[in-house]
Amino acid sequence: MPDGRRIRLVPGAHASPGHGVCVVELASLIANEEFGDRPRCVCPVIGSFLRGLNDRAAHAERQRLVPYAPRIVGSRAGRSITRRRRDMCLEWAGANLQGGAARRFLGEIAIRMRMAVFCGLGVAIRRNEGAGDYAARVALARDDGAGAFELLEALLAVGAPRMPARFGHAATNGDGSAATNGNGSAATNGASSVPRGSDGLPAERAATRSG
Repeated sequence: MPDGRRIRLVPGAHASPGHGVCVVELASLIANEEFGDRPRCVCPVIGSFLRGLNDRAAHAERQRLVPYAPRIVGSRAGRSITRRRRDMCLEWAGANLQGGAARRFLGEIAIRMRMAVFCGLGVAIRRNEGAGDYAARVALARDDGAGAFELLEALLAVGAPRMPARFGHAATNGDGSAATNGNGSAATNGASSVPRGSDGLPAERAATRSG
């Protein structure tokens, strides 16, 4: 990306940064990974949740996700933490996973059937990515932007993912877009946290990700 070019998040998957970036693709640039919306350093549950918000939010509101790009770098963790994040998304979306193994199994089957009916079989069968994507859809359907950001903060807090200090959080321009360094990665200001997006995202049903 050209030096000093502002990054504006856009929906969908992209072949290269020149075609646009979503918040997870921006994370792949920050991590110096191969460009894509499924970088190895990002938890699949968190990545799918953010892709869902990124793809279905209004343009102006989508830019509020920019500061999360550096925060999700290094969020990928082991199976137990990934499962906890997956369960958090499913329970937030209405699943009942409490009780013994049998009740938990029935609760997950019930939510997966609901996902298949309203979102398609592809969402329902992807255990980790499907949970994050469905939670994003539910957040927007409820017009619950504040709740979506609360869930995102809770997902990031699970396992206290470690992040290199050099990432900090993304420096943004006055319009909410991120400033970039010469190598195309987002500039950071070294702060240790990002203000919560209490204003949230408005519900907007847009076309689902094609990539």
